[in-house]
Amino acid sequence: MSAPPSTVTTVKLHRLWLRVWTDVAVAALAAVVAAGLALERAGLWTPGDAVILVLIVVTAVLAIVTAVLEAAATVRRKREAASRELYEDLLSGTLWAVVDATGADPRDLALAAYRVDRPVLGSAKLSRVHRVRARRRPVASGVRWAPGKGVIGECVSTGAVVARDVSLSDADSDTQGLSPREFEAVRGKYGVVVAVPLVDDGGESSAVTGCLALDAPVGTLARFTTPEVLAVLEASSRALQRLTGGTPPATGLSTSGASPLRVALERQDSADEVLAVVR
Repeated sequence: MSAPPSTVTTVKLHRLWLRVWTDVAVAALAAVVAAGLALERAGLWTPGDAVILVLIVVTAVLAIVTAVLEAAATVRRKREAASRELYEDLLSGTLWAVVDATGADPRDLALAAYRVDRPVLGSAKLSRVHRVRARRRPVASGVRWAPGKGVIGECVSTGAVVARDVSLSDADSDTQGLSPREFEAVRGKYGVVVAVPLVDDGGESSAVTGCLALDAPVGTLARFTTPEVLAVLEASSRALQRLTGGTPPATGLSTSGASPLRVALERQDSADEVLAVVR
């Protein structure tokens, strides 16, 4: 059974603080040892045998700890790089499956996966895990997305598919949970947005852990909300949930969407790990 998002975030926060305090402690000990050795060499301090033994032991421990921390950081970087490759494979395959279903120009589309981060203090935020997009869609709003904010925030808050042509929104009637300044920042940068929730069914109750968002041109809402496209997006969301160790819902449209998604992944020679989670 997978841990709920709040627990996962708490564990990550504890690991971050542990690393920070470990680095500070190592630096402090190293400074003390260096100062002691410098004073001894300058003839300003004559330590006893016990103190010399302690300095030798501390120096050895610092060398070991530093090597272990560096090795752990290397492993973590490799793991993160491998995860990015898996997400790139899956999202690229999903994008091509949508192109196959609609005949759209892939240069007009973008696809992004988001996760819900729930800090111990403060409100939940949405962090982008990965995104694939063409050069002619270099959208960057600068908005810090959160549940209830924008289309993806509404998707996470409600746990339902949300599809909207945001170019039709009027700041006087529908700010989509954005502040006036945020609304102005995104005005004209987005067209159609289709967001599908990532749902974890591994706990006592279902929990929304993030969402998958498709960005398409203005005026194409009907084209990108067909059963074929929604099925592909849902199949991809279930695969994303499996990649993160969660348990996707047992029912849904994914049965019809998994096949075209798998075909697109096989066509681009995706990794076996990605193909294994598409079912």
